Amino acid sequence: MSFRGILLLLVAVSAAGLTAAFAHNWITTERAAILASIPAEQPRSPTPEVLVASASLAAGTFVKAEHLEWRAWPADGLAEEYAVKGERSEKDFIGAVVRGAIAAGQPVSEARLVHAGERGFLAAVLAPGRRAVSVPVNATTGISGFVFPGDWVDVILTVRMRSKDEKGESETRFFSETLLTDIRVLAIDQKVENADGTVSVAKTATLEVEPKQAEIIAISLEMGSLSLSLHSLARQQDKFARLAREIGADGEGSEAQPSYTLDEDVYYMKDALRGRKGGGGAARHVNVLRGGKAELATF
Repeated sequence: MSFRGILLLLVAVSAAGLTAAFAHNWITTERAAILASIPAEQPRSPTPEVLVASASLAAGTFVKAEHLEWRAWPADGLAEEYAVKGERSEKDFIGAVVRGAIAAGQPVSEARLVHAGERGFLAAVLAPGRRAVSVPVNATTGISGFVFPGDWVDVILTVRMRSKDEKGESETRFFSETLLTDIRVLAIDQKVENADGTVSVAKTATLEVEPKQAEIIAISLEMGSLSLSLHSLARQQDKFARLAREIGADGEGSEAQPSYTLDEDVYYMKDALRGRKGGGGAARHVNVLRGGKAELATF
């Protein structure tokens, strides 16, 4: 190859290299410009979670942990009264009472609940048409502190009265009767829950009753003393058993029984003591049959 040919080849290679370098620089510059024109992606803020009811809650319901759940909520739909995760805890609402019905999935707020000790708490606990009355109890009448809010009890009246016996002598008589059945305990003293289950002897029990039952309790407190009789936890089964006895479907205990208990039902040795005390007591009569002859023997 001649010198001229070699020179032309070098010029061509240099031109090609310069063209490639220019093209690379131009492409790099254009790419940077395009990337610069694209707005940077803004970091997404975490979606807030709001405390809602996991199921429909009726008015008067005691809020429990299983009634609440956290659910994602649009940030632009947050209201000031909503409980937002990280700001409030579900423990702040457990034990409160629903003031008005809350639908499933509806946010829980302080305006819809009332807490123990707040004004209107007991009224929120009461079922519609019911009344709250308090009765005094002690270690005996209150079942040694084993009655807790939410339990179901019967109310028993015990009365002491003065009367005269067969001889006209004054004596003290007693009787008791179950006045009310299936009564819900709202509170013991001023507590509406007992989470740890500890036993404590109370002085008062607040019961949920109907208006007429409230009148019965009021006059009964003037007549004598009231005691509580605790129901089994299997209340529904207990109701069915009692109904079966009342309609005679249960063979045991289907005989008619008086609704009250007299002292002589317990004090079975009364006549014997009277006889020893008065020298004979009340006379006893027996019909004696001898063949076709009947005689009345008195002793």
